[in-house]
Amino acid sequence: MATGQLFSKTTQALFYNYKQLHVQRMLDFDFLCRRETPSVAAIINPGSEGFKKLFFGQEEIAIQVHSTVEAACAAHPTADVFINFASSRSAFASSMSALKQPTIRVVAIIAEGVPESDTKQLIAYAKTNNKVIIGPATVGGIQAGAFKIGDTAGTTDNIIQCKLYRPGSVGFVSKSGGMSDELYNTIARVTDGIYEGIAIGGDVFPGSTLSDHVLRFNNILQVKMIVVLG
Repeated sequence: MATGQLFSKTTQALFYNYKQLHVQRMLDFDFLCRRETPSVAAIINPGSEGFKKLFFGQEEIAIQVHSTVEAACAAHPTADVFINFASSRSAFASSMSALKQPTIRVVAIIAEGVPESDTKQLIAYAKTNNKVIIGPATVGGIQAGAFKIGDTAGTTDNIIQCKLYRPGSVGFVSKSGGMSDELYNTIARVTDGIYEGIAIGGDVFPGSTLSDHVLRFNNILQVKMIVVLG
């Protein structure tokens, strides 16, 4: 398990199994945080190649689509986060492909109900190779003012209300993705807000545990308070 922060304002991700709304919400967050480059480096859509048109603020941009994990990693070596929106049936194969790429450091598995034996294999591989898994059955995570995974924290209105467009000093980790949004709001009202928030996912065997992230937050100087939702 990593010992410090997972993301920064320059973190870029590969997005597996194209979902327009989720990719666009990541780009809207980037724009809100005044990032210079979009956080989605490329999209991986098995069997198709080309470009997808999306918005970065009011500007229309084209994000490249690759048909395989290997091709995307080779073309975008600075992207070290893999956001996996594959179904529970195919999440294992695509996640393992990503973990085996030397450029990938963090894999977020969104699907619920990934077979437990598959998850255990992924966890064992990640531990041996010093990689981080968030999920399965997760909404992802966020570093305030820097980077977010998929639909974490919901709409732009909610992000503004929870002050997630700039870093606070609270490290937050939760088992529940749905309750995370509620807690981001509560934390923003009674503290200076979130520094980093992670939802580990609701499955029996999470790729990283509540205590893994608490220990990691201990090593991040900007984190002054830790909140755990079990």
